[in-house]
Amino acid sequence: HVHKTGLNKTLGQQSDGIVTANLTGNFDPSSNVETSYWQNQVAEGRSLRRFNSITHNNSAPHNFQFDGTDDYLGAASSGYGGLPFNVNAANAFTLAQWVKYNAANHQAFILSNDSDEMTTLDLNANTSNKAYLTVMSSTTSVSDGLTFDFTFSDDTWYYIALTHDGSGNYVFYVNGSFIGTSDMGKSAFNGALRIGRSGSNYTASGTKVGHVHVYSAVLTNSQIRQNFLATHEINSDRIYGATYQA
Repeated sequence: HVHKTGLNKTLGQQSDGIVTANLTGNFDPSSNVETSYWQNQVAEGRSLRRFNSITHNNSAPHNFQFDGTDDYLGAASSGYGGLPFNVNAANAFTLAQWVKYNAANHQAFILSNDSDEMTTLDLNANTSNKAYLTVMSSTTSVSDGLTFDFTFSDDTWYYIALTHDGSGNYVFYVNGSFIGTSDMGKSAFNGALRIGRSGSNYTASGTKVGHVHVYSAVLTNSQIRQNFLATHEINSDRIYGATYQA
């Protein structure tokens, strides 16, 4: 006999909450959304600016929707949420987000200083709807990239996560499951977090982003799985899940 609690956990029941140790960015699209910025829920954490009035959908599942022209979330500034939310690209980190993919390009995570984009993860229709990672470092350039072997489906929500161990090793996860890893080298700079724009390329129209989590440490596979379970319901029509089409 299987105990009921154990069965529910196996099938994907929500856990009590996300991992809080080393959490530096917790961006919840259901609260703390201001007209010009998206407020970080971590105490004293910095926010993300809403560039060009990116649309906020204030119904479940709450999200930001891109128009494909100039929308993105990026470095806050005076009057627009305070100071930029930075991630030290040379150190250990974890970046994670809920995204509804629409079979087009999505600039999921960019860490950028004023002149260079050090780390870029995009979901790319040009790479057969797979995630593509580039890192600018002492050993790699922006022309060197890695395609992770997972194919994203149109009109589907996913929880994606990228970890870096501080020594140039990156691991990619989808919905709490390991997808791939590679030694890509590391950047030596702090980078402001940006979602939705890489250079002159913008996330395609209709793409939606939900919860975003940032850590100053490498989350384990089980911790990423915990976050995935804590922020969705496997058969929900109101929270991020496989059956939700809004």
